[in-house]
Amino acid sequence: MPHRFDPKNWHILESEWRRKILPVEPLIKKVMELPRREVAFDVGAGTGYFTVHLAKLFKVVYAVEASEEMARILAGKGLKNVGIIVSEEPIDVDFEIDFVLFADSLHEIDDVEGYLNWACRAKAIAVIDWKMDCDFGPPKRDRLDEGYVRDLLERCFEVESLDVYECHFFLFGIKPS
Repeated sequence: MPHRFDPKNWHILESEWRRKILPVEPLIKKVMELPRREVAFDVGAGTGYFTVHLAKLFKVVYAVEASEEMARILAGKGLKNVGIIVSEEPIDVDFEIDFVLFADSLHEIDDVEGYLNWACRAKAIAVIDWKMDCDFGPPKRDRLDEGYVRDLLERCFEVESLDVYECHFFLFGIKPS
């Protein structure tokens, strides 16, 4: 089973340190390029570090989080257009998804390939996760290789790699038209 972030350390997710190493602006800039911003999923939303910003750009955001404690913290933010789903599994939906985000969460998922296959129903995707060579973060044995993730995404998306973070890779994919 992969490393899971300890909910007792939730304050790290909201810290100035995190804002410095993982600013939201590069993601927001890419999302603003999307032609349609109705429905987004933030998988592994945690306390809502990215969710809060996505809620300003999409009509509805579904924040999927495995930890009930983290989901409670996110719920306390009172975001009116955010639905919080406590689950470790992909959510079965019968509507169009415009965007799926995995930020610092894909390495924590048991079935990475299965979850990314689920995400193929979206029109766009972003994966932001820990680089192998960063000296801090989750255990290196649990991190995902950027090339591996890119190969999985390229099954469904045209993928761009953005070199904007020191310790994170950032892959952004758009469904071919």
